[in-house]
Amino acid sequence: MQFGILGALEVVDGEEHLSLRSIQQRTLLALLLCHHGKVAHSDVLIDALWGAEAGDAGGARLRLQLHRLRRTLRDCAPIVHRAAGYQLRVPSEAVDARRFEDLVRQGRQAIAAWNDARGSDLLRVALDMWRGPALSGLNDISLLRQHATRLEEQRLAALADRIEADLRLRRHGDLIAELSELVREHPLREKFRAQLMIALYHSGRQADALDVYRDGRDILSEDLGLEPSPELRRLQTAILARDASLSLGPPPPAAPAESAKRRVHRRTTLRHTPTCPHCARRVR
Repeated sequence: MQFGILGALEVVDGEEHLSLRSIQQRTLLALLLCHHGKVAHSDVLIDALWGAEAGDAGGARLRLQLHRLRRTLRDCAPIVHRAAGYQLRVPSEAVDARRFEDLVRQGRQAIAAWNDARGSDLLRVALDMWRGPALSGLNDISLLRQHATRLEEQRLAALADRIEADLRLRRHGDLIAELSELVREHPLREKFRAQLMIALYHSGRQADALDVYRDGRDILSEDLGLEPSPELRRLQTAILARDASLSLGPPPPAAPAESAKRRVHRRTTLRHTPTCPHCARRVR
């Protein structure tokens, strides 16, 4: 059984999409999933589901909804009662948000090891898992809204990392349209603006790159009364001066692989090196 929260809440059992008819069941399952296998306190669940309207019957109402949810899930995802509340026990790979986080971690590790192509591919797979805004349709619940906001921040950070890897892979021309749209959607996110400036500059469009900076400066000044960050100002200065720091050198060399001939030679040498009869160590 698979659970999805990177979009509208969904539950898939094989090829079948299970239907969660009531808003209480959808909210309850989403809350349990967002606790990542930890115990969700009964008071927290009751407050999210009914607030002050729960009254003294909150505990009984919660137990009834849990019974119905267990029946919907066909006991494939055990909901265990603990002293303080309830725990949904499913493997991390059964929840799309957990798989997303794992892929992002692997992608960043690859990038840190100078394997930008693999890092970009892993991050792209992770980002393709999103079906829409996280937990869409359940954002009127404060706890779920906060969790959806955190997931969206993770998505945007992963997207920026993937674009950074693609910039190092010299995919500037392919990135301009995507980054232009991201800057329109998130005009105050300087990371995307800086990446668009770099992509334009390395595509031979210095004037357009400077226009992107000026647009961002005007938006910050008019909306927030702020100046661009020092990093963005330094980038603008470097583009104006065509600074050498913006030039793209050759990609970092991969660690030299040992040739097959050398491996055979080393194995042969070790195989025929005599050993000392007293300590069984090879004599050089």
